[in-house]
Amino acid sequence: METRLTVFHLDDGKELRGGQRQLLYLVKELNLLGHDNTVVCRENSPLHKTAQRKGFKTFTLPYFFEWDPVSALLLRRKLKSLPPAQFPPVLHSHTSHAAAVSWLASAGLDCVRIAHRRVDFIPGSFTARFKYGKAHFVIAISDAVKEILLKAEVPEEKVAVVNSTIDLDDTPWKPGEFPAFRQAARAELSAELSLPPGAFWAGSLIALVPHKDPENMVRAAALVLKDAPQIYFLVAGEGPLAETVEHLARMLKIQDRFRLIGYRSDPYKILAALDMFVLSSAEEGMGSVLVEAMNASLPIVATTAGGITDVIEDGANGLTVKPRSPEELAKAQLRLINDAPLRERLAAEAHKRREDFSSPRMAALTLKCYETAIENFKRNRHPVE
Repeated sequence: METRLTVFHLDDGKELRGGQRQLLYLVKELNLLGHDNTVVCRENSPLHKTAQRKGFKTFTLPYFFEWDPVSALLLRRKLKSLPPAQFPPVLHSHTSHAAAVSWLASAGLDCVRIAHRRVDFIPGSFTARFKYGKAHFVIAISDAVKEILLKAEVPEEKVAVVNSTIDLDDTPWKPGEFPAFRQAARAELSAELSLPPGAFWAGSLIALVPHKDPENMVRAAALVLKDAPQIYFLVAGEGPLAETVEHLARMLKIQDRFRLIGYRSDPYKILAALDMFVLSSAEEGMGSVLVEAMNASLPIVATTAGGITDVIEDGANGLTVKPRSPEELAKAQLRLINDAPLRERLAAEAHKRREDFSSPRMAALTLKCYETAIENFKRNRHPVE
C-alpha cells in the first residue's frame, strides 16, 4: 500500500513509561515512511511535551475517565473535519482507556480502529467485547498477551504479535564509545549516591507497582547479600509501592545496600553504570526495558512472567526464573555474580539480539496490521459498530 495513511495514536497516560515510549518510536518511524501521524494525549502530559519537543503533531483530549463522552465528541469532530481520502483514518489506541474513547468517537464513521494490548492479564468481558472484539485489528506485544486475548474470545484472525522495541538512534553513545560512557555514568552515580565505583552494581528500572513485584526483588536482594555482601542494588522508578519497598528493605536490614533512586529521565545512564540487570515482575506484557538493557550490553536475570520469554531465552541472552520466587531469583543472580565469563557471554549475545527489536522493524509490522485492517474494512465496508 503506497498511499499515505492518516493515523491517530491515542494514549491517556499521565506519565512517560514504556508504552508511551513505544508510541513515540512508532510515530517517528511512520513519519519517516511518509504517513500522517497525530499523537492524541492529555494536554501538558509528559507524552504531550515530549511529542511536541520531537516535532510530532499533537491533539489533546481531557480523558476525564474511561468512557468519556467529552473526549469522544472532541475526537469525533476532529475526524469529521478531515478532508476526503482514499483510505479511512486509523485510530490506534495504545491504552485500554483510550480504546474506549476510540470506540465511542468512531461509532457510525468510516474509521479503522486498532487496539494495542500491552498487559498480560485477562480483560473483563465487557472490555474484551467492545474494545478488542469489535476492533478491526488488535496488536499484542507478545505471544503471552495474544494467548490471553484469545482466551477472552477475541477472534484469532484479528490478532497479531508485534513485540515492543527500542529506538537504536536514541542510544547516547556511538560505536566504540560505550566504555567511556559507562565510566562517566558510574563516576556520576558514585558521587551522587556515595557508592564505591569499584563495587558490583545490580539494578533495575521499574515502576513500583504490584505487577512489577518490586518486593520480590528486595527479598531476593537480601538473600544475595548473605552470600555476596559487597553487592549494591539500585532501583530507578517511582510508584505506589515505594514506601512499602523501603520499609521492607529496612525490615530485612539491607537499606544501606538496596537503594531506591527515583524516576530517571536518562535510563541509559543508569543501565550503562550497572553490572547486572534484574527484572522481578509477576506479570509483564513483554518488558521493553529488557531490550534497553540488551542495548547496554548487560547480563540479565528476569522472571518468566508474561511475554518476557519473547525477549530472553534462558541460558542464551540471559537467565530466567519463575515469578514470585525470591529464592530462584537470588540463585540466578549469584550465579552471574560469581561467573564473569558467563556474564560476558550472555551480555554479548543480548547485545547482538537487540537488533531483533528495532523500531523500524516494529513499524513495518505495525503498518502491515494497518493495511490488513484497511483491506478487510474495504471488502466489508460498513461503519464501525
